[in-house]
Amino acid sequence: MFGRRVVASLSFLLASAAGLPAQGPGLKSVIDEGLSELSRRQQPDGSYQDEHVTTSEAVLAFLESPRRYAETDGPFLRRAVQWLAANVDAEGKPAGIAELDEQVAAGAWMQVALARSKSAEAKAALERVRKFLDSDAVKNRPAGKVSEAEFRRTYVLPAKDAAAADLALQPITSVLASTPELDKAEWNRWLLTMPAICADLAARFPDLKLQTTTGDPLHWTSALGGLIVGAMHAPAGFEEASPRQIAAAVRALTICVEKAPPESAAAGSGPPKPTGTPRQPGADLQKSYREAATAGLAWLEQQQKDGKFGFMGRDDPGITALAISAVLRTSQRLGQKAPAWIDPGLDWLVSLQKPNGSIHSGALAVYVTSSAVLALVDGGREKDRAAIDRATLFLKVVQRDEGEGYDPNLDWGFGGIGYGNELRPDLSNTQFGIEGMHAAGVEGDDPAMQRAILFLQRCQNEPEFNARAIERADGRIVKAGTDGGAGYHPGESKAGLVDNGDGTFTARSYGSMTYALLKCYLFAGLPVEDPRVQAALRWIQKNWTVEMNPGFDIKASPGSEYQGLFYYYFTMAKALDASGLDTITTPDGKKHVWRAELLRKLLELSFTEGFWSNQKSTRWMEEFPVLATSYALVAMDSCLGAK
Repeated sequence: MFGRRVVASLSFLLASAAGLPAQGPGLKSVIDEGLSELSRRQQPDGSYQDEHVTTSEAVLAFLESPRRYAETDGPFLRRAVQWLAANVDAEGKPAGIAELDEQVAAGAWMQVALARSKSAEAKAALERVRKFLDSDAVKNRPAGKVSEAEFRRTYVLPAKDAAAADLALQPITSVLASTPELDKAEWNRWLLTMPAICADLAARFPDLKLQTTTGDPLHWTSALGGLIVGAMHAPAGFEEASPRQIAAAVRALTICVEKAPPESAAAGSGPPKPTGTPRQPGADLQKSYREAATAGLAWLEQQQKDGKFGFMGRDDPGITALAISAVLRTSQRLGQKAPAWIDPGLDWLVSLQKPNGSIHSGALAVYVTSSAVLALVDGGREKDRAAIDRATLFLKVVQRDEGEGYDPNLDWGFGGIGYGNELRPDLSNTQFGIEGMHAAGVEGDDPAMQRAILFLQRCQNEPEFNARAIERADGRIVKAGTDGGAGYHPGESKAGLVDNGDGTFTARSYGSMTYALLKCYLFAGLPVEDPRVQAALRWIQKNWTVEMNPGFDIKASPGSEYQGLFYYYFTMAKALDASGLDTITTPDGKKHVWRAELLRKLLELSFTEGFWSNQKSTRWMEEFPVLATSYALVAMDSCLGAK
């Protein structure tokens, strides 16, 4: 029943999702792109399209999305809820709408959106709306034609069984699979009704499979997800869509993601871990380093093609940038000339630069742009200066600040940087962005660096600088602990939450993010003596180790301590090198010469064939040897200090 265009869009979507690293352009990434574009359409007064129903559906799109945004996440949602509450008059009617049926339709949408808010003004407005919708004037109004807004909110398929549901879907999907210009009104109607259709399928026909022109039945979540992506030409097509269309598409895609059947155990298992001969470093660490580094350079050269490095059969600019930095720094350390393939690799990165200054091939804009800046700076080519400057400007612009309506007193994400298409900043993206700016020559007193300090404080478990508790979208109240370390972002940690036993929680501090915090504080101009820096160092001293990524709950999740191990080493080495400290003193009074300890551990983890690989965890792709090898070579270079 689906046309060629739908099958093609599905094939493209599935192939793309399989061919990119984690957070590649699967449905969740498409949703992120849609919400990012939707946030840019917010009016100065907080509304979307200056209209009650569109603003209500935009609020629901953010709230229901896989990331479960909350009003505390930023103005894109907080100010929209405020606009809705302010546009309910004293009688509970949507302000500015004269016709009763339209008031009822808009009021019903507003009721659903306002019911999800916890703000006092939203609750008061909700009470007024409910009284209006329950009034005699509404109950006793003469029956009339159902408004489009009401139709889109309440539609259910005229079907009592799966076969009838399949039949009822055919004309709808045919319209959406066609060119919109054939019947714009009908195409738009069914696109805007897709959230209700998907919700109906999820409730009544959760196991429905639909036939396609390929002959292979698809679960309805895959079929309709692909249909919506194809119809919208998403994610690029979001730029040409209306806010109402974006909100509806995102809501429908969210249902498709969350109601999709679980993947089989074999799916996504990835390639087997590489094996090799473990290196046995000798007493002379400098000699062992030269041997391992030389082997690493030779191994990486074998993996590149025309200066590009790939992942799962696809050229990957982020991994390419990391590998180029590793090769350039290591070659210089060994007193060797950079290999000839470096220039084509750098040229390729520059060729990917977008008009907004970002450098990427469709995903992970901040990570890739930051890594590309580091590679281009390491390359030292004068001709790349303009590209570096444009990329640095992008990193400044993507920071959440007043330019996007963020309030430093209300929005915990103020000063942070997210994925680029993700509206919730995190410390991992922020540390890459801050380091990219630092490498490009941005000083610590730059406004972007100073704005970042507030976000960094809110990631830190130190109540003296982070006194504000955060209510998450799931209702849990998260407050700062007292250990001085850091989690992933305010209210969240990849190491989990600690139940404080008083109805509140604390985001666990863990190694890689605490070193990220330290590095960012230093690049933002804070001296080592600053109490915020000292608090982070106290956590590091108490949790010093080169054996694991500390902070994870090993009892609850055995093996979690090896997640992101090489990222941990990579960040640790850069942070401690930037600190100027040569030793870390643990609570037992022992002084650890961190450069030697970390260098020896990295040498022990290498293989004589010239690569590194995380053999104990596949999270964050570290079993992939090009990535782990790049992390390891850069970390070892930092261990060796100034050249």
